[in-house]
Amino acid sequence: MLNIVLGMIFAVSQLSGTGGGLPQILHPDFKPAAPIKAGKPGELVVSFTAVKGYAVDGTLPFTLKVTPVPGVTLNKTELAAPAIDSKAKDHYYSTLPTIKVPVLAAKPGNYEIPAKLKYFFCNKADGFCSTQTLDVKIPVSAE
Repeated sequence: MLNIVLGMIFAVSQLSGTGGGLPQILHPDFKPAAPIKAGKPGELVVSFTAVKGYAVDGTLPFTLKVTPVPGVTLNKTELAAPAIDSKAKDHYYSTLPTIKVPVLAAKPGNYEIPAKLKYFFCNKADGFCSTQTLDVKIPVSAE
C-alpha cells in the first residue's frame, strides 16, 4: 500500500505544471543583428543551443512572447520560430531556428524585455516529451 501511495505522489510531482521540475533544455542567446541605434528600427536575433540528448519538435509551436517595456517599441509581442527545415529527417529541427525580434529604442540606454519562451522537446534516449515554458530577459543596448 505504501508503494502505491509513494508511486502516486511521484506521478503527481512529475505533472506539476508545464516543464515544472525538468532541466532547462534550450538556452537562448540574444545578439543584435547590427548595433541598435536610438530612434531607428533594429533587430535582435535569438539563437538557441539544446542540451545534448534532446531534440526540439518543429511541428508544434515554438514561440517567444515579449512584454512591452517603457522606452522600447515592439512591432509584435508574439513571435514564432520558422517551420521545420527541409533538411529534417523527422519532425525535429535538424538545426535549431532563430527568432528575430524587431525593436525600436526611444533613446540610448540599456533595456531588459521580459519574455516567455515556449517549445516542445523530446529526450532521444527514453522518448520522454514535454512542453517547456521559460521566463527570459532580452537585453537591448541602444546607442
